[in-house]
Amino acid sequence: MTVQELSRKVNNDIHNRMFQPNHFKEDFGDYEKCFTSLDLIEDCQDAIDEFIVIPETKTPNRSVLNIYGVLQATYGQQDGLFGLYENIAREKFKNIGEFFSLFEFDYGNREIRDDVIHSSSRRYNKEFYFIDKGQNSKYKFSYAGYSPDFVVRKVDLKKIIDEQNNLATNVLIKVIEMINEKVNQHKEKHKKESLHSIISNLNYSIQLIKRGYSDTQRAFQAEGSIKIVASKMKEVEEELKNRFKSSIPESIEYTLGNIDYILEQMGNWFDNNELLGKKDAEIFMIAFDKEFDELEIMLKEIDEEYK
Repeated sequence: MTVQELSRKVNNDIHNRMFQPNHFKEDFGDYEKCFTSLDLIEDCQDAIDEFIVIPETKTPNRSVLNIYGVLQATYGQQDGLFGLYENIAREKFKNIGEFFSLFEFDYGNREIRDDVIHSSSRRYNKEFYFIDKGQNSKYKFSYAGYSPDFVVRKVDLKKIIDEQNNLATNVLIKVIEMINEKVNQHKEKHKKESLHSIISNLNYSIQLIKRGYSDTQRAFQAEGSIKIVASKMKEVEEELKNRFKSSIPESIEYTLGNIDYILEQMGNWFDNNELLGKKDAEIFMIAFDKEFDELEIMLKEIDEEYK
């Protein structure tokens, strides 16, 4: 997979409903840093790829723009990879060099960019560099300067690009692995807690609710059953919040909202002695049955997902 494809996979994975609400803090900056880092990684790779496809025959005899562009793109991508990894790993490094060491990446590649871009004031005005005024090829150029002795350094952009690609690929693969591990840990934590089992034994209570508008002798049984079913719906909602925080699937949230509304109306009609013989209540319970069937299907799907 290309760096762009890996970036898009990570972007998809971080929005996994088992990962996103359980990993990112709710305050601003945590989640935002993650997906903006991915944008930076992908955009910088696009820039590098645009440079690669330029035919060497069309490269000017001396192209400083290409040098600046490639070095700046690798530098920016390194920052994006660093920010992304720290965010997902929940690990803080003393500096980016420590991060590079973890992935066996040559810090010298990053310093070439600093030498060239900050050429007139390196290391607090202790070193000064300039790009060679002679010809350069597409992938090779030289720069020189004082550190304080006069030095000449030859640069192979092809080597830098290849090593950068390895870094980006390895970091993104590791990030994918970490996300998968955290999702599996979340599944393991909840897989024995069946959501569907919370409502699986409510058929009798639902039948008793229907007696409230249809059975003159036993209409009173609706009161307790409305409370039982409402309590189980609340239990489902709490368990969903426990798993998905504020990211409860919209379809389930919508269905639970409809069920809660129906139960609330049934309770109000009962309290006001209006339930028995009320045609609206019968229509409401037809709608309830439909919503309840939908809820059962969705909860079974989530249970299956956790297995």
